[in-house]
Amino acid sequence: MKSNQAIQDAINAPAPTEERRKYKLPRDPNKATQEMMKIIDRLKFFMIEETKALKDADTATFMTLQDNKLDVARDYVEAMQQMMERSEEIKKATPTLLDQLTKMREEFSSIAQENHAALERMKNGMQRLGERIMETARETVKKERQIIYGSSGHMQTGLKATIGINESA
Repeated sequence: MKSNQAIQDAINAPAPTEERRKYKLPRDPNKATQEMMKIIDRLKFFMIEETKALKDADTATFMTLQDNKLDVARDYVEAMQQMMERSEEIKKATPTLLDQLTKMREEFSSIAQENHAALERMKNGMQRLGERIMETARETVKKERQIIYGSSGHMQTGLKATIGINESA
């Protein structure tokens, strides 16, 4: 795990510009492989921190990480596409680097699965919370006795008013 300072440094990274440039790997296969490993490390860092924030129910940290994580995820997708397009060329990289990249991708896959599971738990929890809120609202409306005014303006007792609830929220 990174320190709090590392989290703050990652969060305080320069804001993305409106027009984002496409990520471009170096031409040299060794440098491209090393760059890909750096991208995986950055994305792995954000996923670990995001998972930790979800487990700790730290909404502020979770939300703060999102923009930077999204930028790194885009870099990852673009770089991975380039790696696949240049697969024959990349195979010429040093075998040691290729082995390291393979190990990093396997570790990254495991971290991504854990992150996905944490996101699913949060989504399911939010859905259950929404359902409980709606059920409580329904029960409250049913229990409360409503005062109804007739066409003459006088109160009519013993009648219940109906209130519709829009459940799409």
